[in-house]
Amino acid sequence: MQRQVGRASLYRLFFALKPPLMLARQVDRFAEGLAGEASRIHVEHQHMTLVITEDYEAYPDWVSGRLLQVGATVMADPFDLRLDHLSFANRSVALRPSCAVQPLKALQRDLMRATRDAGVALRGEWSFSPHQTLFYRDGAAGQRRIEGFGWRVEDFVLICSHVGRTHHEELGRWPLRGGAQLSLF
Repeated sequence: MQRQVGRASLYRLFFALKPPLMLARQVDRFAEGLAGEASRIHVEHQHMTLVITEDYEAYPDWVSGRLLQVGATVMADPFDLRLDHLSFANRSVALRPSCAVQPLKALQRDLMRATRDAGVALRGEWSFSPHQTLFYRDGAAGQRRIEGFGWRVEDFVLICSHVGRTHHEELGRWPLRGGAQLSLF
């Protein structure tokens, strides 16, 4: 990796849900109509963060190793997710589900618990609020229902964000095969 002079590298690892590529493109077209001059989240970077670590100045091999183990141990059933609420915060615009999605909450809770049990420090002051950011901007807060975007969630991923470099590296992907699934190995 090439380093930029005068700027420290930062690495942030997180578990996330990623919409299918075709859906991500539809979301981007929707966001384009709202964003104006604001830079939209790249199609390939669209995600919903489930658990996020602190930032690291050096690549945290030990953290990625433990999180890869965590990903392999967490099991959940596939579920449907619909983002049908448009949320304008002071600094961002995002899609959110308009009601609680219990399987989503359970998957997030299990990943959070397993990450803590693995001894990995989580990002301070962060709490799970299901959303998929469309773009960042300064503006007034507001919200509204929309027809929305939905998909069958069949897996989750572990991503390393090279902070400030617009680079996401997928470290692992695990299918949702059921919470009661037993392994013989």
